[in-house]
Amino acid sequence: MKSIEMNYTNPFIEVNEDFIVIAPSYDDDITELISSFIDYKNNIIHLKGFVGSGSLNFDDKYCFNAKDLSKKYNKPLLFTFEFSGTDEDISNFKKEVKQFAITRIK
Repeated sequence: MKSIEMNYTNPFIEVNEDFIVIAPSYDDDITELISSFIDYKNNIIHLKGFVGSGSLNFDDKYCFNAKDLSKKYNKPLLFTFEFSGTDEDISNFKKEVKQFAITRIK
């Protein structure tokens, strides 16, 4: 499993394997950037879901990018965590990703 970091100068990266998007909530424009990536070529075929990070101090804005993208693309919101996540969040996130990988093989 590898990771790709998108940037505003070139979101047009083709992916030919299943992937999960981790979306931060610090920037309203990130939704457009991620949408450009997902809509590029056949990337949407491989999209399995979203993970969001954010601050609970912002109430309904907590993980808003991941939530909005999940609705837009009708894909599950797999996990959310605050800021960089606690040790428990990291452990739970890894379990979720491993479960996704195992599910994909079946």
